[in-house]
Amino acid sequence: MALPLRDVKLIPGKGICIVPKESEEFLSFTTPLGKASGVVTSLLFQFRKWGYVRYKVDESIWVSPVFKTYYDLVISQREQLQASIKAGLTSISQAISDFELVWHDLRKYKEYLSHFEKLEKGKMLMKEKKEEGEKLFREADTTLKSIFIDQVDIHTGEGVALKLIAPRWPTIIVDFMRLSDEDVEADKISKKLKVSEAEGVVLATKNKMYLEWRDKIFFPAVKERYQRLKGLAEARKKSIEEYKNMLKPTIARYKMIVDALEKPEARKGILISPAMPYAQAISGDTVTIWAWKPFAPSEKYKITKESLDAIPLLEAGFNGREVEELKKTRADKITKGGEVLALPVEPSIDEIVRSYIPQIEKNYGVKITTEDVFDARQMLVEQFRYALTGLSPVEAWVWSPYFVFIHVPLSRTVVRTPEGVEIEDLEIENLYSALYTQNYIIVRCLELIAKEKQLENYINLLLGEFGVSEKKIESIEDIVKEEFPSVYGLDVEKKAKEEERMKSLEKIKSVKIRRMEFIDRIREAFGKIFEEIGFPVQFFRAFGPYEFTIQQQIAKGYMAAGEGPGREFVKVRDFLKTHFGVPGVEVKW
Repeated sequence: MALPLRDVKLIPGKGICIVPKESEEFLSFTTPLGKASGVVTSLLFQFRKWGYVRYKVDESIWVSPVFKTYYDLVISQREQLQASIKAGLTSISQAISDFELVWHDLRKYKEYLSHFEKLEKGKMLMKEKKEEGEKLFREADTTLKSIFIDQVDIHTGEGVALKLIAPRWPTIIVDFMRLSDEDVEADKISKKLKVSEAEGVVLATKNKMYLEWRDKIFFPAVKERYQRLKGLAEARKKSIEEYKNMLKPTIARYKMIVDALEKPEARKGILISPAMPYAQAISGDTVTIWAWKPFAPSEKYKITKESLDAIPLLEAGFNGREVEELKKTRADKITKGGEVLALPVEPSIDEIVRSYIPQIEKNYGVKITTEDVFDARQMLVEQFRYALTGLSPVEAWVWSPYFVFIHVPLSRTVVRTPEGVEIEDLEIENLYSALYTQNYIIVRCLELIAKEKQLENYINLLLGEFGVSEKKIESIEDIVKEEFPSVYGLDVEKKAKEEERMKSLEKIKSVKIRRMEFIDRIREAFGKIFEEIGFPVQFFRAFGPYEFTIQQQIAKGYMAAGEGPGREFVKVRDFLKTHFGVPGVEVKW
């Protein structure tokens, strides 16, 4: 559900979020089936022609089981998507199990190959540095001999295997480890190791067997098996990724068909509905549309800019820490000098925008980052750029920080009577146009980003790519690093020092912002003094770049009948009434 903005106490001059009483109205239209849907679709297209940007921010649907045709079409489809998701998750789970089995064998053969790699490096190193080469060769050869004794020689039989004849010659395994590749003659081995001829014969035989196994049997088999397992592991790994990618659209479709019964208020409304939803064929759906565009009040901001100015990130309202973060994560949208395109009022990321971030996080259950705030501001920048003269095929935007915000909450009910007649009723409770300043539009953009993150988090949680750690959603990679920092290579001390350094950068602000904060403190102090002695002078009580004289300018100028919100409300309302054929309303479009 969208965040209500009008319940926050505004400081004069910091921002405007007002709905004029005359710009709010309840509308209801009852038509033959299809008429209401056609008018709403027409309105959405008309918004674009009028220069508005528009977004769908909320949606739900409910169908009575009595309305079998529609019920099978919508609810059954949702159930089919549920089944597809379950099957997809099962496939992913099976693919992960298969991958783990292959990966287990692959790790073992990779370890074997690492020993042979050491052997080859040792041989090559002997040509230049004999001692270092022999040491490296000996390390790998000793390990391979251990594998030979444990996994091959032990199966040669009682009385023959080295481990089994050790009671007769207690040092025979150690002696075997001391043999080199040249030690294949029994008499020479006896003299070299000072052992009996019988033991020398056994050692010579075992060494020949070992060399045969190492170079002609085990090494070729390990090479071939590792290559085959490597290909199989990569295929399994890719299949897991592909299964997840294939399932994401299905999960998104499922999540976008929002059953109204998921919401407590909707369940209550259907329960007490006088339309008897479980006695006759009836369905309902809701959708909320936002639309906005700037307007120029009282002869101000009449100029339409041809291009946008560039300003440093600090002047846009970001602090030193945020600037450094954005230079790493949004380098493609920032100039090399750390500049971005300007909006009509800067700093655009002000205390109003920041004050709503905790509420948005709580309302949507997501974490709002510096990148999200930047992207919300960038949404408005791109809207201005698109609407510049010569670039946009629709009405150009004026260069103004004041906006008309249109809120269209649509509720459609479809009823099929026993005689087979189908009608639909469209209620808009309530259609209104509001006066928003630029910072409140950025807050709305931030809400849209939060909704996108909410959907992505839901998908990633379902696919196991994200998890919940200390009541916040994070990637699995970040969660395991926090749980076992040393194991997963997270330098806690380095991270703490970096966090301390970044925190110190938060104090860095532009000269303009620091000057504004200083002036605001002085004006606030003087404003309180005048208010206490009975002279509440508005000039001293107002802070910020926006209009603060409610009665003199905002009420009589910005929200006058022929100005912004009032004019646009009448335009939208009359458009709807005209297309629904309301008697007495005749407007030519």
